Amino acid sequence: TTDTTPRVIFWGRYVGHLIAAPLIMVDLSLVYQLDTAAMLQLVSYDIIMYLAGFVGAYSVGAHKWTWWFVALVFAILITIQLVKMCMAENVAEITKMLTYIVIFGTCLFPLMWLLGSEGTAALGLSQEVGIVAVGDLVCSVGFGLYFLLNYDQVMEDEEGDAQQYV
Repeated sequence: TTDTTPRVIFWGRYVGHLIAAPLIMVDLSLVYQLDTAAMLQLVSYDIIMYLAGFVGAYSVGAHKWTWWFVALVFAILITIQLVKMCMAENVAEITKMLTYIVIFGTCLFPLMWLLGSEGTAALGLSQEVGIVAVGDLVCSVGFGLYFLLNYDQVMEDEEGDAQQYV
């Protein structure tokens, strides 16, 4: 079967996510002092999630749902890993808030793909654009500002944890 319904695909959204989201994952990994393997795992899962969504957006017919499912699986894997990091002992509240922001963005992507023009088109174009714009602002700018405004406290917590293990 072919899909003849015209769809609006915001490819710039995917380019932005492929640049910003891995950098956010690296920042969060550095705050948690993750080893390189765990950091690469988070970043790789994130890139695969957005690439699968991108390929699915340009696919027609039943194949697009396969790509959406792949993106959903990687969103779940990212969320599980972030929740495990957040549930560890001695995690500062600021670090938890940063993690919650990233979890929100990770969960928002497959949901908006499903409800937006790439998936079922259940939302109107203006609702989709509005929700995605606010979500992207919260996840990228909100994460960056919250991290920047609380940088000294995050680094103090990090140094305090490092001194405990020495």
